[in-house]
Amino acid sequence: MTKNRYLCTKNTTMLEVKDVTIAVGDKVVTTHFSFIARDGQVTCVTGPEGSGKTVFIRTLMGFLPVREGFVSVDGELLTTHSAYAFRRLMVYLPQEIQALAHQLDEPEAPRGEADAYAAWGPMLPDATPVKAPEPLSPEDVFRLMKETLLNQSDRRIIIADDPMAHLTPALAQSMLALLRRQAEDGKTVVVTGREPLLLGLDVPVITLGGGETTNEMEIES
Repeated sequence: MTKNRYLCTKNTTMLEVKDVTIAVGDKVVTTHFSFIARDGQVTCVTGPEGSGKTVFIRTLMGFLPVREGFVSVDGELLTTHSAYAFRRLMVYLPQEIQALAHQLDEPEAPRGEADAYAAWGPMLPDATPVKAPEPLSPEDVFRLMKETLLNQSDRRIIIADDPMAHLTPALAQSMLALLRRQAEDGKTVVVTGREPLLLGLDVPVITLGGGETTNEMEIES
């Protein structure tokens, strides 16, 4: 399809949110929210606890529909129906990055021959006790995020949901420097968080819940 060829060959990326109202059930999270995130820059989305930053990220990735307005990538509408194609352009660093901890493990060598019923595994009862994953250290969290970015270096949009939340101040600085290098490489980087480290940057900052924005040349009010 033409859209798929377009997504694969476009060298620049502009992510636009225009007059968007987001609601979860009867609760309205944000109304008439607009901004533009361009390639080559970091855009920060901040707000108090419960202001809807993670809900906004899920909408930005097409997992939740907008009630009003639209989200687009280079003028192409991103909806819950078209989002699958657009997500191939995105690297997502979730707030609970520990869920990806298995990526840090070395793959085990296969034991014996393949089980003919292996495909049924997820559907069959299993008496094997499942050990809860150990919490990751700040160093492992940073390494996991860094490896995720490196392993998907061909994707042009980076969406990081509160990436500094589980890092030490020194590692948060390193993470921020890594994200800025991604932007310098021509990628579009959208980051959520409440850290003063983010708010002190000379980058577009959008506030959910308070209606404040900075850098009006890049953000539509």
